[in-house]
Amino acid sequence: MRIAVALGFALLAGAAPALAAPAVTTANVNFRSGPGTGYASMGTLPQGTQVDMGECNDAGSWCAVTVNGQSGFVSGQYLEETEDPQAWPRAYTTDSGATVVLHQPQVTAWDNFTDVSGLIAAEYKPTEDASAVFGVIGVSGKTQADHETGEVLIDDLKITELNFSVLSREQLSDMALEVGKLLPTEPITMSLQRLTASLAAYEQLGDVEGLKSDPPPIYVSETPAILIQTEGEAVAAPIEAVDGLSFVVNTNWDLFKVDPDGAYYVRDEKSWLSASTLTGDWQPVSSLPEVFSKLPDDDSWKDAREAMPPAAYEAGKAPRVIYTDTPAELIVFEGTPALEAVPGTNLEWASNTETDAFFLTTTKTWYVLFSGRWFSSQSLEGPWAFATTSLPDDFRRIPDDQPYYTVRASVPGTSESDEARLKAMIPQMARVETDGSVTAAVEYTGDPDFQPIEGTELAYAANTQDQVIRVGDKYYVLKDGVWFVGDSPTGPFAVATAVPDAIYEIPPSSPVYNATYVRVYDTSPGVVWFGYTMGYLGAYLAWDNLVYGTGWYYRPYWGWYGPRRYPIYYPRPFTYGCACYYNPVRGIYGRYGYAYGPYRGLGRVSYYNANTNRYVRAGWSSGPAGSRGFVAAYNPATGRGGFAAGGRNVYRSWNAAGITGVTGGTAWVRSRSGAVATANANRWRTPMGATGFNAGRRPGDNVFAGRNGQVYRHQNGQWQQRTGNSWGAVKKPSAPSLSRSAPGMPKSAPAGIRAPAKAKPAARPNMPQKPSFQPKAKMPSQPAIRAPQNRNVPSHLRSDQFGRQLGNKAAHQQRMQARPPAQFRAPSAPRGGVSRGGGGVPRGQFGGGGGRRR
Repeated sequence: MRIAVALGFALLAGAAPALAAPAVTTANVNFRSGPGTGYASMGTLPQGTQVDMGECNDAGSWCAVTVNGQSGFVSGQYLEETEDPQAWPRAYTTDSGATVVLHQPQVTAWDNFTDVSGLIAAEYKPTEDASAVFGVIGVSGKTQADHETGEVLIDDLKITELNFSVLSREQLSDMALEVGKLLPTEPITMSLQRLTASLAAYEQLGDVEGLKSDPPPIYVSETPAILIQTEGEAVAAPIEAVDGLSFVVNTNWDLFKVDPDGAYYVRDEKSWLSASTLTGDWQPVSSLPEVFSKLPDDDSWKDAREAMPPAAYEAGKAPRVIYTDTPAELIVFEGTPALEAVPGTNLEWASNTETDAFFLTTTKTWYVLFSGRWFSSQSLEGPWAFATTSLPDDFRRIPDDQPYYTVRASVPGTSESDEARLKAMIPQMARVETDGSVTAAVEYTGDPDFQPIEGTELAYAANTQDQVIRVGDKYYVLKDGVWFVGDSPTGPFAVATAVPDAIYEIPPSSPVYNATYVRVYDTSPGVVWFGYTMGYLGAYLAWDNLVYGTGWYYRPYWGWYGPRRYPIYYPRPFTYGCACYYNPVRGIYGRYGYAYGPYRGLGRVSYYNANTNRYVRAGWSSGPAGSRGFVAAYNPATGRGGFAAGGRNVYRSWNAAGITGVTGGTAWVRSRSGAVATANANRWRTPMGATGFNAGRRPGDNVFAGRNGQVYRHQNGQWQQRTGNSWGAVKKPSAPSLSRSAPGMPKSAPAGIRAPAKAKPAARPNMPQKPSFQPKAKMPSQPAIRAPQNRNVPSHLRSDQFGRQLGNKAAHQQRMQARPPAQFRAPSAPRGGVSRGGGGVPRGQFGGGGGRRR
């Protein structure tokens, strides 16, 4: 069964997390972004909702709560505390009458991101009258990560170590039997965020070799603007059964060309603009040529049809149109750049743009962030230079309570950057059956066209949307995270049980480089375990950071097909032109920027299907507000021409297609064990059917298992170490020698991943600090989300900026779960709750309504 904290492996290097108090809502109640009715409601928690209650304010009128991993605030009068079945420490009575007390587990390693190890400080009393013997218990388990739910499932738990130096061999043997009975018999879960935070200071990952950092063309506008991009010269293709109207295939917009005059029309949400040439003077239009009414009534043209007749712009609010035939970036300010001082630094933040833009006052230098790469210039007009490796220290001092907090995840040396890199290398896995139920078919435009892969003896198929790689006389196909193999380029293809090492030598200069991030993790009769890391979706480790795209420009495939010479276009993975940036809350690169097109930048797939004699238009994705707000960075080599949005698991596309032979790793482990993922199943069930009880409510468990096998505690401001049967004062413990090399990787490791030549200093100290029961962060002084102030901007641009601020602020509020407002304290009475909490989530996470609520 699901148990969120059973192996909570709290960060040994930071403060021990305080205990959480489970509670239930006694009425329908608003789930707010801050402690008061002045904060935005993020939805309604229905009566009876199970929550983890954090600390409450002095009056107990508002409490921080967490629901399904999302944090916010609820009126205290509508909360009722329930029994806490999973607080630490936990005590058990064994069959022999001995008592075992287990303290909060600590992570020590996550090898290959499939095998986790931890240490648990424990107390053992063989009889009721005996003195407690302290020691360390080592545990290990197999893991399956689920990025969509933000959980790690731990199965096959085993004891790997019993370190109780004062026990005799016979006593130790007896204890081993008793402790063995306490291990869970079913899978348990823990937070992916907590696990990555626990390891970010210890696990060191190497960078990819061969990525590029050349700055893209950067356009700047102080009035509303949109960026129309084509990959090379614009190429128009006919629309089925619509004479006199064609559409531009290789662009990020709904861009049409009307014959015979050759005028262009572009859809800007519900409005339209027109120009005689792409570089001409674009003007809004109040009507469209009659030929537009003949657009096919299907999904390819749904958005365009719904924007007829054109909606009029308000006077003076039509956007400027910028055209480019190369991938580029756009900075749109709402007027003159509005700079706000960044507390504690010499930086100023540009608050009136969607772009992450900062100004360093000491050197009069601008810094902008695109696709995880920083660029600098003395002027917004350029020239721009790569700056990630030379960022001023001020960037590492950016506070975590500001709306631009998320840029810390793209600043080398910060804990957020370390966690982002670690999360990017955690595989999303699936169990694939090899009984023939999972198959692959490849569609080429014309005869297969294989092109060489530089630096290898391999070749890839260029004229298909699928990834097909020729290795010797075999053909390997990668579809939605699953490898297949066949004897000919057209198949038949069977699920591959192994992938040649040569594939993992493909360099970043190749458009199929992302294929090196999908590999076989395990095999058994009739089954193969596949997994992909974020490189498959285009996020890579480079310059001690996490970046989107390789920086290489891959020429898209162009061809002509059929008697009417239809243009064939297959896009390749891209780096720029998408407004991509990393959001640490969602753990994935995303893109906002409506100014980059309704489909958020380059990469929308448009190609001619010879079997249906029509064009296919696919590859766009939506965020929480439909086509606005956060969406995942799109990789045209994934999702069968579709997308992997937000935390969407690529492997789920197989299930969506009705193929049952592909099962997500966590889903398979749960189904095998009969485990369920409900809030009422959070107990550690043992083989004897017993559950432990809370060993006594404390303001945070203050006993720790050190990585050196010793037991420590922090009491009354002093560090102590257990020696024999007593505690002795020690200096603040320092970490033992730790392995700083990259986690073990299977033989088929992604190309370019190497252990660093020199380990950098740990981002945090290697032993727990004082378990501070009083939180450090300040209570929010203003509503968590603030809408843009400039109202002279088109509504779609304002909503995108609002969505971006929502995502940034939600990131900060998520962190408040561990560091709530300083005014919050633990009430002495159980009613008020005794643990930390706080935060907020994007709107729309919770539905429902009705009933009295605050």
